[in-house]
Amino acid sequence: MRLSSVTLSDVRRFARPVTVQGFGPGLNVLAAPNEEGKSTLFDALQALFFIPHRSRAREIAALRPHAGGAPTVSAEIEDAGRRYRLTKRWLSRPMAEVHEGTRLIAKGEAAEDWIAGLTQSPEDGGPAGLLWVRQGLVALDQGEKREQDHAHKARRDLLSSVAGEVEALTGGRRMERALAQTEAALADLVTASGKSRAGGPLKAAEDEVAELSARRETLAATAQALEQAIADRRRVRSELSELQDPEAQATREARLVEARAAAEAARASAERQRRAAEQVAALEARRDTASEKAGALARARAAATEAETRLAALREAEARAGETAAQAGAKLAAAAAARDAAREAQRAAQKDQSAAQEGAQQARVKAEREGLEKRLAEARALAVSEQQALAAARTGPDEPAMERLEHAATELRVQEELHARSAPRLRLDYLPGAAELALAGVPLPDGRDVPLNGPATLALPGIGALHLDPGAAAQDAALDRARDAFAASLAATGCEGLDAARAAARARRKAEARLQELRAALRGVAPEGLRALEGEIAALPAPRELAEAPDPETAAEALRRAEEALAAAETVHETARGQDEQARVAGIRALTAREAAETPLAELREALPAEPDAAATCLAEALAEAETALATARAALQALEGEAPDLASAEATLTRAQAVLDQTAKRQRELSERKAALDTEISLRAGEGVEEELAATEEALTRARERAERYGFERDTLALLKTTLETARSEAREHYFEPVTRELGPLLRLFWPEAELVFDEDSALPRALARNGREEPMDVLSGGTREQIALLVRLAFARLLARGGRHAPVILDDALVYTDDARIERMFDALHRQASDLQILVLTCRQRAFRDLGGQMLGYESGELPEEAR
Repeated sequence: MRLSSVTLSDVRRFARPVTVQGFGPGLNVLAAPNEEGKSTLFDALQALFFIPHRSRAREIAALRPHAGGAPTVSAEIEDAGRRYRLTKRWLSRPMAEVHEGTRLIAKGEAAEDWIAGLTQSPEDGGPAGLLWVRQGLVALDQGEKREQDHAHKARRDLLSSVAGEVEALTGGRRMERALAQTEAALADLVTASGKSRAGGPLKAAEDEVAELSARRETLAATAQALEQAIADRRRVRSELSELQDPEAQATREARLVEARAAAEAARASAERQRRAAEQVAALEARRDTASEKAGALARARAAATEAETRLAALREAEARAGETAAQAGAKLAAAAAARDAAREAQRAAQKDQSAAQEGAQQARVKAEREGLEKRLAEARALAVSEQQALAAARTGPDEPAMERLEHAATELRVQEELHARSAPRLRLDYLPGAAELALAGVPLPDGRDVPLNGPATLALPGIGALHLDPGAAAQDAALDRARDAFAASLAATGCEGLDAARAAARARRKAEARLQELRAALRGVAPEGLRALEGEIAALPAPRELAEAPDPETAAEALRRAEEALAAAETVHETARGQDEQARVAGIRALTAREAAETPLAELREALPAEPDAAATCLAEALAEAETALATARAALQALEGEAPDLASAEATLTRAQAVLDQTAKRQRELSERKAALDTEISLRAGEGVEEELAATEEALTRARERAERYGFERDTLALLKTTLETARSEAREHYFEPVTRELGPLLRLFWPEAELVFDEDSALPRALARNGREEPMDVLSGGTREQIALLVRLAFARLLARGGRHAPVILDDALVYTDDARIERMFDALHRQASDLQILVLTCRQRAFRDLGGQMLGYESGELPEEAR
C-alpha cells in the first residue's frame, strides 16, 4: 500500500478542505513551522485507517475544530497496482466509502472491513504501531501500556513470520515438555519467587522441623529449670539454718538493749546543753541592748554638736548669696536698657531696607509688564495674520482633490489617445486656392487627420451639408467614463479648468506653508496662547509711584550694623540674666539649706536627756554587769559540752541494731516462702518425665531434618535443570533475531563502525549497544543515541515487512529531536537507503535542518472533498 494524496476538512485547524498531494515512492518530506498541522495530518491518517466511522471516541472528538463540524478525511492510495480512494466522516452524518475511480467498491461496515484488510490495526499487532511514529514517542518502549503491548505484538509477529516458528529453533516439543515437567515438579515444591509452597512436601518437612525444634527448646528449658530449682532449694535451706541459730539471735537482741540505754543517756546530756545555750543567748541579748543604748546616746550628742556648727556656716553663706544677688540685678537692668536701645535702632534700619526693597520690586514689576505687553501686541498681530493665512489655506483644492483631478486628467488623456487611435478619421487635402470647410462649426485643417468621436456635419458651401456618422466603432464607454470622472473631479475643485485648479492648489500650498510659519512664530511669542499671556499681565500688580527711596545697598549695610549691635547687646543681656538667675538660685538654696539644718537640730536637742552625762554613766555600769554574767554562763556551757556523749553516734548504733534484727526476721520469712515454692515446683516437674520426652523429641527432629534435606536437594536439582534447559533454549533462539540484525548491520555502520545491537529475548527490543568490545546498556546511552537506534530499528522492521510482501508507509512525526548536525546527515543517508523499496513520510518543523534531506517536498494547498463526502 502506498499513499498518493490526503484531503482533510473540519479537522482541527483545517475548517476548509486542504490537500497534501504528490506523495511518491521513496522519501517524502512535509516541512512546516509549529502549529501548521503536521501532527494533525498524522492523527487524521491514524483515524482513517484504524478508527470506525461511527466511533465517538476521544481521539475523534479531539479532531473536531473549535467551531464544530464533522471531521472528514479522504486519501488516495495505490495497492497491488490499482488506485483507490478511501473516505470517512465522523460525528455528523458518519460515512465510510471506498472507490476505485468512479466505481463504489464498499460503504459502511463493508468499507471498514475493506480498509482493515489493507493493514492490521495496532491492537491486532499491525505494523502501524511500529512504523508510524507519533511526535514525542520516538523510543520503542514509550507511550501508554496499551501502545507498548501493541508494538511488542507487532515485533513478535514480524520476527516469527521472517524467522520461522520458534519451536523449530529450540529443540522441538520434547524440550518444551521436559521444561514444562521440570517447572511443574519445581512448582510442587516452591512458588515463583522461590519460597516453599504452602501445602507442598518441602513446606511440610520444614514446618515439622520448625515445630520439633521449638518443642525441643521448650523441653530443654523445662529440664534446665528443674535442675536450677533443686540447686536453689539447697542454698535456701543452708541460709535459713544460719539465720535461725539461737545464739546468734540472742547476740543481736543484747546489742539492741545496750544501744537503747546509750542513746537515752546521750539525749539527757543534750537537753542540759540546750538549756545552758539558751541562757547564754539571753545574756548576749542583754549585753547587746545595753551597748546599743550607750552608743546611741554618744552618737546623738555628736550629731547635735555637728548640726550647730553646720547651721552657723549656712547662715554666713545665706548672707553672702544675698549680696551677690543684689549686684547681679543691677547689671541685668543696665544690660536690658542697652538691649532696648539696640532694638530701636534695628527696627529703624529694617524700615529703611523695606522701603528700598519695595522701590526695587516696583521697578522690576514695571519692566516685566512692559515686556509682556510688547509680546502681547506682537502675538495679536501674528494671530491676525494667522487667521488671514488660514482663510487663504482653505481656499482652492486640497491635495487629495488635486490627486484625484490629476489622475482623472491623466486617465482622460490616455483614453482620448486610445480612442483617437481606434476611431474613424477624416482628412481633407485642399486644392490650391480652395475655400476652407467647417466640421461641426470648426474649420477643418488641411492635410491633418481629425478623429470622428461621434456624428458630425461637414458644411459644403454652395453644395450642402455632408453628415458623417462613425457608427458603433466610435462608441467608447471608457472614454465617456474618463470624461465624466474628469468633469466630476474638476467640479469638486470649483475651478473652471485644469490650469486654474493647479494655480489655486499652488496658492493653497503657499498659504498653508505661511500658516505653519505664523503658527510657529506665535508659539514662540505666546507658547500657552493669547489668553495665558493676557492672564500673566493681569496677574502682575499695578505699579505704584513711590517717594524717593533710600539706596538698597546703603540700607542693607545699615541694617547689618544695627543687627550686629543688637546681637552683641542681647549677648550681654543674656549673660547678665544668667548671672542674676544663678545668684537668685544660690540665695534660695542658701535659705533652704539653713531652714533644713534648723529642723534636725531641734529634733536632736529634744531627743537628748535632760542630763546627758549622768545617763551615759548609768548605761556604762549596766553594760559591765551584763558582760560579767555572760562570761559565767559561757564557762558553764563549755563544761557541759566537754562531758557530753556523742548523740548522733548513739542514735546511729541504735538504728543499726534495730535494722539488723528486723532484716533477719524478714529474710527468714522470705526464705521460708521460697523453700515451700521450690518444694512444690520440684515435686510437680519430677513427675512429668521431662528428660524422657526431651530424648524422644530430639530423635524425631533428626528424622524430620533428613526429610527436609532430601526435598531441598530435589528443589535445587530441579532449579538447576530448569536454568540449564532455559539457557539451551535461549542459545538456540539467538537465530530468532538474525533477520533484523542483518538488516540493521549496514545502518549501524553508518554511525558506529563494527557496532551491533543486542536484543532482549522477551521484549524483542534492543538491550545494549555492543561496540569496542563491550556492551553499553540502553539506559546509559545519550538521548540522541537512543533516538537514532530506535529510528534505525523501525526502518529495519519496515524493510523486513516490505520483503515479506506487507508494504506499509513509514510516517515519522518530528522523530529527530536530539540528533546533532553531524549525525543527522548520516540519518538522512539511512532514510534514503531504506527508501529504495519503501514509502517514507517525514513530518518536521525543523525546516532549515531538513532542507538537505532531499526527497519529494510536500505542502498544504486548497482542496476539495470528493463528491461522496460533500
